[in-house]
Amino acid sequence: MTISLLYVDAGKGHYVPAKAMGDVLAARGYDAPVEDLFVALDSTFWHWFCKAEWRFFLKHPILERIVHGVSDNRFTNVILRALSKTKPIRTKFIAWYKERKPDVILSTNFLGGVIVGELAAYYKLDVKVYVYAADAFNNPVAGFHINVDKIFIPSFVGEENLERQGYSQDQIIRSPFPLQQSIEKMERVSKQEARSLLGLEDRFTILYNLGGEGIGSDKLIRYLAKEEADYQIVIVGKTDEQTKKHFLEITKDSNLRVHVPGFVTNIGMYMLACDIQAGKAGANALMESIALRRPFLLSQVLYAARDTTRFFKLRGVGWVEGSSKKQSEIIKTYARSEEARAEMDSHFDKLPLTFSTEAFVDLLLKNVNQNR
Repeated sequence: MTISLLYVDAGKGHYVPAKAMGDVLAARGYDAPVEDLFVALDSTFWHWFCKAEWRFFLKHPILERIVHGVSDNRFTNVILRALSKTKPIRTKFIAWYKERKPDVILSTNFLGGVIVGELAAYYKLDVKVYVYAADAFNNPVAGFHINVDKIFIPSFVGEENLERQGYSQDQIIRSPFPLQQSIEKMERVSKQEARSLLGLEDRFTILYNLGGEGIGSDKLIRYLAKEEADYQIVIVGKTDEQTKKHFLEITKDSNLRVHVPGFVTNIGMYMLACDIQAGKAGANALMESIALRRPFLLSQVLYAARDTTRFFKLRGVGWVEGSSKKQSEIIKTYARSEEARAEMDSHFDKLPLTFSTEAFVDLLLKNVNQNR
């Protein structure tokens, strides 16, 4: 059986779950190629556009919420469906399909759902069209397609949103969150042991995440330094030497203990070593933190992740706060109050989410086999 996994190069949150699923499926003997949707369609412009737009809006989050908030509607959905059937797209798709001969096509980006859903119907293909909603709590209205056989989403908040969009209960599948294998299979050591392994001090630690593209802010770090806070801060994400020097420079006369490892391949160990994670995060980094029982203090959310705020309010496993002063107060309370940390542990105990790519693949194959 061939299960083709398609992602879009617009953030690691789309690639990482596709790669994780592909690895597990391949280990079980399935043909599971992982491909960029627009590379598969030989569409150079759309491949460039998706990445460029995503990077631009990371730098301008307020503009992102406005633009995507206005454009995420049924009208855009109609346009996307029409574009899918233009000759360059449909001819490249059917050529790709005939070469791959997939039994199932699973997309980890909403564009895959609407494009593949439209063209599978157009060509009357005998293929299952699945979508994994990688944003966890939302999937764009613009990506809706009635011909999607199953749409997998890992949260109850996301499930409610899909129902409001018009997906049937038969189409919506509550799923585990597919963790990257380096985190799913890692040994869960204690906070103290993780710190020792990483050469960190055994003290209250903030893991400050700049994201995979290193497009982050220094506002919270500056504020904590000014307030003479006494924390250990570990800054991860894509960084260059100039960025590292910048963070060390703005904290050199403070009480903060700052480490800047930058991009790391053992991010799970750093999560285990921290008490709280802060900064920017897509759904992938956010859910990985929650899977390892570390609360996340988000400085902002993009339109695609807007219901993260509602999820945090309902489940109490993190915060969304843009004010550096209020962020500092949240951290101070959490650092000083054993009661606050115990309450957070109880929230994690009650969280109605599961995290496992192995379990996700079990569910995926169950649905494939039920509908063959």
